[in-house]
Amino acid sequence: MRVVTIEAADVRQSRFLEEHGRELAKKNTKARSRVPWRYHAGRVEVMNGVTLEEAVEAARKLYPDLTLKATSARMWTARGLLPNPEKVERLGGRLGNRAHYSDDLPAQMAAAAFTASQGYTQKQIAQARRVVLEGMPVADDLMSDVVRILTNNISPDFIPSKGALELAGAVQRYSISLAMARGGRTVSRPWGHMVGIVHGTDTAGRPTFAYYASIPGLYWDPRIEGKQPDIALDLDQQIRAQRAALAALRDRNGAS
Repeated sequence: MRVVTIEAADVRQSRFLEEHGRELAKKNTKARSRVPWRYHAGRVEVMNGVTLEEAVEAARKLYPDLTLKATSARMWTARGLLPNPEKVERLGGRLGNRAHYSDDLPAQMAAAAFTASQGYTQKQIAQARRVVLEGMPVADDLMSDVVRILTNNISPDFIPSKGALELAGAVQRYSISLAMARGGRTVSRPWGHMVGIVHGTDTAGRPTFAYYASIPGLYWDPRIEGKQPDIALDLDQQIRAQRAALAALRDRNGAS
């Protein structure tokens, strides 16, 4: 697969999806959720794997309204909203087993929970997660329309289905939330972002599509890390310098 583009989120596309998202959110007022992670200098600190219970606690720091419990998180894993454990430790005797998950689980949990709070179904979130993290085959009209929406291939005569609008909105919401969480920030307060789009093929030769977000000054997705355009790197440096200056000002004011 290859990265086709990384660009600032298009205003027309954002309005197209935000309008539909607002309508969807009015119909669904599910409780929101948050994620607890460890931080270092504003970034998430690497942990050597987490248990499900630790991930839930970490996720609440990234999405304070998180109401998810470990038992429900296991159902989310079975339904594709969260990754499977990387390792299952057998404790022996009556102690049973302990599952160890990727360090990325809290961020994915926060992103999934916040996306759910915006009215998207678990099936849509599982599909959005696949588009963002792995890429999804473009094998039907639904995904073809989703690709058109997310790549701004929108013409006056383009009338996408409700399902395509909702899935595209879920992909955009999940991708931005995941980038925020991976950058160690609360997912419900999105920053200006840039999107990366990957077209490729799967093992069966079918075209695939992936869509992910990066946030200059906060987080770059590994797929674009080291390949950012100069203008994106300049913006990244400016934002980081501004944040450093604000932090220094707060420290001075706190010490006075």
